[in-house]
Amino acid sequence: MTISYSIFFLLISLFSLTEAVNGVINRHEYNFTITYARNITSVLLINNQFPGPTIRVNVDDIVIVHVHNALQSMEDVTIHFHGILQRQTPQMDGVGFVTQMPIRNGQTFTYVFHAYPAGTHIYHSHVGLQAVTAFGTIIIDDPERPWEAVEVSSGPIMFSDYWEGVDRLAQEAGLLQSPFKWEGEPSYIFMNGQRNFVLNVEPNRFYLLRLIGGTSLSTIVFGIAEHTMTVVEVDGKLIVPKPNMTSIEIASGQRYAVMIETKNQNTGVFAMQASIRWRVAAVNSSCIGILRYGLQSSIPSDKSSLNLPILSNETELFIFSYSERYRTLLESEKMPQGRADIEIILHTGQENTADGKGIRWLTNNATFDMVRLNNLSTSLLMDLYHGNEQNLPNDIIYTLQHNQLVDIIIQNTVALNGICESHPMHMHGHKFWIHSYGTEMYDSTENIWPDIHDPVLRDSLMVYATSYAYYFPNRNVTNHRKPCGWAKLRMIANNPGLWMFHCHIGAHSFMGMNVLLKEDIEHLSMVYLSQN
Repeated sequence: MTISYSIFFLLISLFSLTEAVNGVINRHEYNFTITYARNITSVLLINNQFPGPTIRVNVDDIVIVHVHNALQSMEDVTIHFHGILQRQTPQMDGVGFVTQMPIRNGQTFTYVFHAYPAGTHIYHSHVGLQAVTAFGTIIIDDPERPWEAVEVSSGPIMFSDYWEGVDRLAQEAGLLQSPFKWEGEPSYIFMNGQRNFVLNVEPNRFYLLRLIGGTSLSTIVFGIAEHTMTVVEVDGKLIVPKPNMTSIEIASGQRYAVMIETKNQNTGVFAMQASIRWRVAAVNSSCIGILRYGLQSSIPSDKSSLNLPILSNETELFIFSYSERYRTLLESEKMPQGRADIEIILHTGQENTADGKGIRWLTNNATFDMVRLNNLSTSLLMDLYHGNEQNLPNDIIYTLQHNQLVDIIIQNTVALNGICESHPMHMHGHKFWIHSYGTEMYDSTENIWPDIHDPVLRDSLMVYATSYAYYFPNRNVTNHRKPCGWAKLRMIANNPGLWMFHCHIGAHSFMGMNVLLKEDIEHLSMVYLSQN
């Protein structure tokens, strides 16, 4: 079926919405209470929901979120609004001890920030492995750019992973203890917290679906049998529509908006499948949901009788990312060309602790697990604002100057077990362009030119295992520390603050795969927006 591109283009206005209508600032207030599900510490709920409530506002509105920590233990809580730039409000970024002090048991903290930029975003806990279940969606609409499609009535589809029978607190302890203890791969993939998610649609319509990577560990591929997808938004940014996609790779923290056209039939059911890639998946971990035409269509008790979608394998995903990357739709968001003002190379790797029994993830030979900050009485950001740098963990801090054009290279290396892992890297406070990818070891004297000249702005990217991946036959512990691929991102240092850049796999971040960008502190401001 051939569909005109004009159907998929949203109505674009080339000027951004920077002021509220009639000069009135719209405020939206939310109350979040964080609790355990049935007093089980492994599952955190937000307002007794999983996923948590959806925040939906217009661009540049003011969002007010009161977060109350009602956990019965002594656990702390913070909420990170993933994809929100927090311009002039870096203290609202939600990283414990870095941008704020954690929310202690029984306490309430109020986040107040501008809803910017427009697009599909996610919020989640930024403490330990709480984000396995403590997350939700933020949708920021731009009235100047309405979609020419109806959104599905069920709202976004959020993918998450879950460990059956594993105590989360024991899992966290095992990651940092000596000897190291790994609880294994997730038991299941969920769609909107369900194993049997049903999406109801009507015939002969165009639908917008928002697909959100709420996983803690897994990168998944998603597809709908007999329905191709056209990707129109990536990490909240508009792209040149990418049609005829039978499956989409969604790593932890990534978001996509896609359009589908339903068939000319009143009944019928089609399988929607999400399956794990880049790791050895547990048996039966894939999630199969249902796209249903008409409420009268019966869902088979045995979904294996349905035709499954065609899902890309790792090699196909790797080739797609290298050669067919998503391109920005807006001229104003094209990547600057030429040499960067500064180049930062980050070698990531895995090493044993001094006793030879524990394991940490390192960046440039330094590990940054948040335990290092537990004795602070004020956040690092607040210290910086007052000119105090004595508590800074300088071995993982990289300094950026005002408006510098910055290239950051993430160099992947083989882990202790001889396997090169792929890492979804997330940047707080910024969008960036994926400049280029490469195999083996990055050479700063080469690869000066980008792979494409108009990549989309993103806040999350995959650093792929180009060799020694779990499915390669040549993996061996003797390959430890060998280079196995790199990715280069390009960004503009235009948002003063102290921003975390880290692997979005919960266990990797918890075990130290984090750095901080100390950016343009001379122009640092922390505006406290009015709640009234």
